[in-house]
Amino acid sequence: MSETACDDCDTLRAALRQEQASRAAVEQQFAELQVECARLRLELAETTKLAELQRADLERFKKAYEAAQPNHPERVPREQLQLAFERVLELFDAAANDATADDDNELPGTADSTTTAPPERPPPRKAHGRRKLDLSKLPVERMLVDPPEVLAAGGDGYQHIGSEISYRVARRPGGLIRIELVRRKFAPVQSEPQQATSAAMDGTTMLESTDMPRKPTTKTDPDKPAVLIAPLPESLWPRVMADPSAIADVILRKYADSLPLHRQETISERQGFVLPRSTQCGWLKAAYPMCEPIVSAMFDEAKSKAFCIATDSTSVSVRASPKCTAWHVFVFAADRDHVVFRHSQRNTSQTVSAMLAGFRGHLLADAASVYDALFRAGDVTEVACWMHQRRYVYRALETDRDAALQGLAIIAKLFEVDRDCRARGLEPEAFGAARAQQARPLLDLVDRWADRYRAAADPRGPLAKAIGYYDNQRDALHRFLEDGRLRIDNGVSERALRNVVLGEANWTFFANETGLRWYATFRSLIASSILHRLNCELYMEEMLRLVPHWPKPRVIELAPKYWVQTRARLDARQRAIITPPWENAPAPESAVLLPPRVSASPADPVCAAKEPAA
Repeated sequence: MSETACDDCDTLRAALRQEQASRAAVEQQFAELQVECARLRLELAETTKLAELQRADLERFKKAYEAAQPNHPERVPREQLQLAFERVLELFDAAANDATADDDNELPGTADSTTTAPPERPPPRKAHGRRKLDLSKLPVERMLVDPPEVLAAGGDGYQHIGSEISYRVARRPGGLIRIELVRRKFAPVQSEPQQATSAAMDGTTMLESTDMPRKPTTKTDPDKPAVLIAPLPESLWPRVMADPSAIADVILRKYADSLPLHRQETISERQGFVLPRSTQCGWLKAAYPMCEPIVSAMFDEAKSKAFCIATDSTSVSVRASPKCTAWHVFVFAADRDHVVFRHSQRNTSQTVSAMLAGFRGHLLADAASVYDALFRAGDVTEVACWMHQRRYVYRALETDRDAALQGLAIIAKLFEVDRDCRARGLEPEAFGAARAQQARPLLDLVDRWADRYRAAADPRGPLAKAIGYYDNQRDALHRFLEDGRLRIDNGVSERALRNVVLGEANWTFFANETGLRWYATFRSLIASSILHRLNCELYMEEMLRLVPHWPKPRVIELAPKYWVQTRARLDARQRAIITPPWENAPAPESAVLLPPRVSASPADPVCAAKEPAA
């Protein structure tokens, strides 16, 4: 019995030792797992931190990408677009067959398979060498260069048999000049009748009957002024030192060439005459009230008569404390008549509605929500921009290249139709009919393209955004079919805003709202004169000379749209006003000569001091 009990004890002891060893192994494994868990927690924390940093970088890169995309050169090789368009025709062959039922309704880039297409001519080679310059309008300074042997001999022994003439383009210091305006004063002189009679009876002159020199006695007519002086020429502004030509030059350098006033000051110093920026500001301040009524009249006429106004806006910086504040510059291109700039601190529906109050017509703009209030009222009809639609499709090239290329190919053909119809020089009605006839099959292809890729597109991807933009703006994008006066893109207003973007890169910010107001006024006149192919410098100078003498109710006639007609109807006096003073100056022989001064002796110090220097 005791031996059996001892055997059980040994067995239990062995089992106990085995369990203890197992427990030690489990505890060791548990400790190792705790260490591994701590290490993983540390790695998780580091990975989470890195993920947050990467997420922040992605958000920053996304914002930078979206900010840079509008200025991105959205170009696709023409060959790729043509191949993509052929792929579209294969996918939607039904639409292509319907479109090619007759030659007039044929899709651009397609041809009947039964006919042999004429061989394409190779593109003309570009000319090489120096471009020919038109030198006919440059003043000529002739330089006569003879051989040294002829000069040494004085021409003796040589016969002139011909000349070899070549041309060079040079620049000499020019720019500002000083106009010396001399307005001489005259006083009426009348001798005493009795004194003149007695002198004649004695047979002697006044000077001979006296020992001292005497001035002729005068009689002043109470009905005549005591001193006569010519009025200031009408081409010059009173109480302003600058001639309108100099003011126009500062305006164009600042608002057409984007040269800040401090740079103009530096340039003037380099040319030998320092023109401080404070003086330039004074000139702009004097010109602004002359030009602002013209721009206001242009905007009023645009809102009352324009069929379609293209508009866009951009933000600008205005200096404030402690940092610059964001303002907004709006542009309104009314048909082919006026380009008007306006500014506001807010870009809201109320701001746009207030600016366009009274307008009844078509508004060509992007899909910004600030214009929705105008469209809901029913007085303004929305026209969307195909350039914006193309931009959304272009952004999908990185994620859905095939689908994006197909969409870009269709839109490219749409723009090609518009260009070809414009090149034919048709009237608006005929142009609209021809463009609509060729564009409808292409728009049908856009509908089919959107239907094909709508379901397969990633809801968060750029292709879905492009299709969503088309779905939301479809009616407005198709509205150009209704009238030939409607454009398919809003490039006219975007190009007009390019100047303020480039200018802000030079002057960084506007000093205050006054500077922004000046920009909107002067830039409106410059952009409108460019629209009507006027010489901006000549127009601005002549307009500034004429506007002080023009009737206020008729200031619209001084707008660039009407300037050619207005200038042709000017009378002789008004033509003299717009002529520069150095061209209106009288010839020296036509000036009134002063009567000879009466003196006892040419050496008289009293009289000599009063004589003007020769």
